[in-house]
Amino acid sequence: MSPDGHTIQFEAGLTAGDAASTPALNAVPGIRTALTTVQHSIGATASGVAGEAPALYDVSSISDSDLIHIVPIAIIAIGLLLALVLRSFVAPLYLIASVMLSYLAALGLASILFIKLGGSGGLTFLLPFLMFIFLLALGEDYNILVMTRIREEAHQHRLRDAVVIAVGASGPTITSAGLVLAGTFLVLAVTAGGQPGGSQIRDIGIGLALGILMDTFLVRSLLVPSTVSLLGRWNWWPGKLAEMDLAGPATSGEGDLARPAPGGQAGVSPAPD
Repeated sequence: MSPDGHTIQFEAGLTAGDAASTPALNAVPGIRTALTTVQHSIGATASGVAGEAPALYDVSSISDSDLIHIVPIAIIAIGLLLALVLRSFVAPLYLIASVMLSYLAALGLASILFIKLGGSGGLTFLLPFLMFIFLLALGEDYNILVMTRIREEAHQHRLRDAVVIAVGASGPTITSAGLVLAGTFLVLAVTAGGQPGGSQIRDIGIGLALGILMDTFLVRSLLVPSTVSLLGRWNWWPGKLAEMDLAGPATSGEGDLARPAPGGQAGVSPAPD
């Protein structure tokens, strides 16, 4: 009790478990509701709950709220940037969708790894926020690198050939950059494992590393090039490149066998005598 007798502090332990655990965080709203009920019943002017669990609950709630507001703003901003760079309204749609798919898949994999297999009570509240920021920035950076190269090659080659050339040229750069960044987060996870609060840092490091590797080897190297090849000239709509004949000149020996002959008829060059 305070010296003036106007403030009373109660100290209590959580039966839900460790203050940083999910059950403890879930118990905070009920504790606050109960305390508010007591406040009104005795005519107190104010009340509050302090401690590690309430503090973590507030930070987690703010983080979740920020993520809900940041996601649409970031998607719109990145979409406009991609539309300006690629001169297309179609390509930004599936490029952003590829990032969101990568993010959700990495988050699901982290949940399986830490909760189902590791026996954890839940993911640290920082992981979804950090994973979204890193994968969005990294994924769209790689998207711009690949797509601008494909667009450049599509002026001179058939689209499928342009995709092969662009992925072959940019693939080593993207792969090495992804491996370096994922390795950095894995080192962070290993070195922080034995430190105070190291379990959360370990989960963040491993989760980010898994998301980066998935984005590097599956989304950017397989999903995006495949989507570009399937959509064809619609990738560049409504840009001028969509109006070009993307069949273009063949770049392989097999494609040189059959070309439009004068008069619009397709023919095969006769073999020499």
